[in-house]
Amino acid sequence: MVQETHIQNQKKLEKEWEIAENSLANQRNALPISGFGYFTNIFDPESPIPMLFSLSKNEKETLKKSIAIWNEKSKTIHLTNNNPILPNTDSPYQLIRSIQTKTDQFDITQKKIFVRKFLLDPVLLYQPAFLQLDGSEFKLSEPEIKIWNHYLGRLVQDLRSCLFQEDCNEWEEMTLLIRILYIQNSITEKTIVFPKKNMDGFQYLPVVELPESVMDTKQREYALLFASNKKIFASGYDPIHFFNWESFLVRYQGFLESGVPPEGIEFNWVGYNPYQNSDRNLNHFDNLEIERTEKNYKTYTKEIQNLYSYHLTHQNCTSELFRYMNEMFPEGRVGNETFWDPLSSQVVSLNFIPAVAAWKLTSNSGTKQRKVYPSYRNLKRKKIANFTEKHFKESFVLSSKIYKQNPMDHPFLFFTEETIWNRPLLGLANTVFGIGYTGIGVFSAPFDKGSRFSKGTETVFYSLPELVFFNIRKGHFPFIAAEEIPKEYYLKESL
Repeated sequence: MVQETHIQNQKKLEKEWEIAENSLANQRNALPISGFGYFTNIFDPESPIPMLFSLSKNEKETLKKSIAIWNEKSKTIHLTNNNPILPNTDSPYQLIRSIQTKTDQFDITQKKIFVRKFLLDPVLLYQPAFLQLDGSEFKLSEPEIKIWNHYLGRLVQDLRSCLFQEDCNEWEEMTLLIRILYIQNSITEKTIVFPKKNMDGFQYLPVVELPESVMDTKQREYALLFASNKKIFASGYDPIHFFNWESFLVRYQGFLESGVPPEGIEFNWVGYNPYQNSDRNLNHFDNLEIERTEKNYKTYTKEIQNLYSYHLTHQNCTSELFRYMNEMFPEGRVGNETFWDPLSSQVVSLNFIPAVAAWKLTSNSGTKQRKVYPSYRNLKRKKIANFTEKHFKESFVLSSKIYKQNPMDHPFLFFTEETIWNRPLLGLANTVFGIGYTGIGVFSAPFDKGSRFSKGTETVFYSLPELVFFNIRKGHFPFIAAEEIPKEYYLKESL
């Protein structure tokens, strides 16, 4: 929670700095806001919103008064203290506050104004920001349409409560409104319609373009997933069901568009406020503010980089695990119960080496059971009866039938996972190959933007440990189908 708050704060400061720098060149004097991209600025005379809400005269007046209040707040944003005090980064455990920038304040007021104006004067939706799924597996049956209608009524009730009791955040109001609109569209079209999200999630590995045969297989798998997820979603009105349903749908969008879905519940398609007027724009940043926003972002970024830095021996994934465990559970106890004999996170203990830590944990007093999960390739390889194929052909990348080269992996010649005695020899071959590949990358850099050079250095990096009997390369298998996943990977509940 602390780390996620730090990251969100950093993103806010980065956005503030970017907007401040661009404000001088932004002739439109308007700020694109997350969520507004689902709407146009064209009035919609056939919108279902008036009928769904049936606002009384008093309720309309209440909304107009609320709009006026939020308009006044938006005009005074520049008068507030816009230099947020950065939360401290002394400890990875201490709860910290979420900062609010000048841009955040402006976003809040604009979303509050927009939702109320939309109910009074709805505009047309921006259809490219919505994905309508055509196909028998996506169609809604008559019983499902009745359930969707019930959900629509509950969503309207929830949004009315937000508007007239003023007890919701701006993102809650926007989320409810967009849910109402996509559920209504799904009912009208009798198929699944959902709002797209900007694919701006953090990307650990490069997005792999799937071959057509694999795409067909994955499409069939998604059809089965749709059936099960739709059944769960239709089991009852619940915010958790909506979150899980939307998370699944945006993952499907990521599959179709080869993108990485973002975290969180908010709909993030960016656009301009359809009701934007010149007197409700975010005030420009002056030069002093621009310098301050840059300093805030760079200072905070440096501090959290130091807090969550990585070091191969002093602060890697294994040593950090033990450090956190020891600090959160002194003496390995929860209350009066001891659940393990703490392992040191100091370098001299050698516990930063995963193999050493695993060996020590095997004999730890808190370890009750040990289960080994072999790599996908080794599980498949063990089922091969032919000695030559199993021990020679499958170890050589070019002759392997199990492993297929893919964009997620760097190039290499030999697998060394299943062997120890000749690992340095095969590792040397991989290292030499990597050095040669890197050398070729130097000359091809102007044409491939350094791709071969980068891949070659990765080959060398993953090969060097093999020279001293360590193996960290297992290979990726992004093209396998669900039916190819070994049964050993499925967890079974113990009786």
